Amino acid sequence: MPLIRLTDATYKTIASLTIGTFRSTGTRQADGTWLVPIEQDTWDRIQAIRLPGETDEDAIQRAIHLHLGRRLS
Repeated sequence: MPLIRLTDATYKTIASLTIGTFRSTGTRQADGTWLVPIEQDTWDRIQAIRLPGETDEDAIQRAIHLHLGRRLS
């Protein structure tokens, strides 16, 4: 199962957007980031939307902003 590294802010944003109960599967690291296991199909989707030079975090943040109808800066 692939792992992605997310900042605390992104992890909390994902939790806040969850419908129903958020079940945390991530492990908080000493530096404050989260290592989160994700399914292979989710990993594949993140890779498909990733722009050149983007990290997992960047791609997920962009997807969240687009989902919420926010303009990207």
